[in-house]
Amino acid sequence: MKTDTNRAQGVVTRLAALLAVVVGTILSVTESQVAEVKDAGPNAFERELVRDPHFRGGFLVLDSKPGQRVVTGELAGGEPAVKPVWDLAQWSSKFPLAIAPGCRQTNGALAFTNAAKQIVIGRLGGEGDLLLRVNASVEYGTRARQEGEPWVHLLVQQEFSAPPSLAELRAARLHIAARLVRSRAVKTSDYSPGKHAAQFQLFFTVQNRNRQSPGFGYLLWFGVPLYDDRHRIPVGHKSKDTAGSEMFIFTPDGSSYTSLSAHDGGWVTVDKDLLPLLREALETAWARGFLTESRAMTDYRITGLNLGWEVPGIFDVEMQVRDLSFKVSRKASGK
Repeated sequence: MKTDTNRAQGVVTRLAALLAVVVGTILSVTESQVAEVKDAGPNAFERELVRDPHFRGGFLVLDSKPGQRVVTGELAGGEPAVKPVWDLAQWSSKFPLAIAPGCRQTNGALAFTNAAKQIVIGRLGGEGDLLLRVNASVEYGTRARQEGEPWVHLLVQQEFSAPPSLAELRAARLHIAARLVRSRAVKTSDYSPGKHAAQFQLFFTVQNRNRQSPGFGYLLWFGVPLYDDRHRIPVGHKSKDTAGSEMFIFTPDGSSYTSLSAHDGGWVTVDKDLLPLLREALETAWARGFLTESRAMTDYRITGLNLGWEVPGIFDVEMQVRDLSFKVSRKASGK
């Protein structure tokens, strides 16, 4: 995970795996196919980029071997007529979920469970849209992960359809609420916070989508840290991904988004216009020698997100999330 000497490791396995999805994807949906909501400004509009924010369509399940997007099956959601737009990534898990119908709970939520993890879709007791649980004590047993060994992920991810360029935007507002349900550590004699931890994060990909640019396909990872077992407020991280993609990671510290801590067990809400930070991320990347093939904001688009757990330590953890939204607003003509 992230320490002063090894800070980038906490995100890179997941990010390198997602890179295979994002770089090879062609955004084929035209803007005319996407619903737009007119706002008060002439020729400006606000658009929700997150499809199925309540996860009602379920998930496309990916093979647990990192590095490429291989769909192995589907976990049908609470509305079977709704096709899944979310991927479920269980990178490096020894116990991937079976492709089987979920179990309907007494409160109406739908659960997919094995000994090592659980995913619950639905308003849990009227509260959460999604619960993600990892039982790393099952994944690792009593032997802590060693340096260089892979660690367990449980992520949901999707790509956005026809996102506008950063140059066109006047706002990019993220809303999400998260609540830590459980975090139980099993600290072995060789426990080290530099490689044994638990983090819950959201990442956006900001990618060069100009086919005429020599930097087409290159990207940066923009992070929103929601929980880190080692810090009440997650620390920031701005550096190169050293485990495969070689792209830039820009994660502001948690205080950039909220003054609350998930450690307290209550709902923590992020409601923030990310556009200034997204532009800062690109400027920082350019200043450090990344993405220099193009310094034009018109080339860069927010192309997707992933959300969930990375657990390289022996932790049993659960997080609920609700009300996920990412709305982008375009500038009025001539602005």
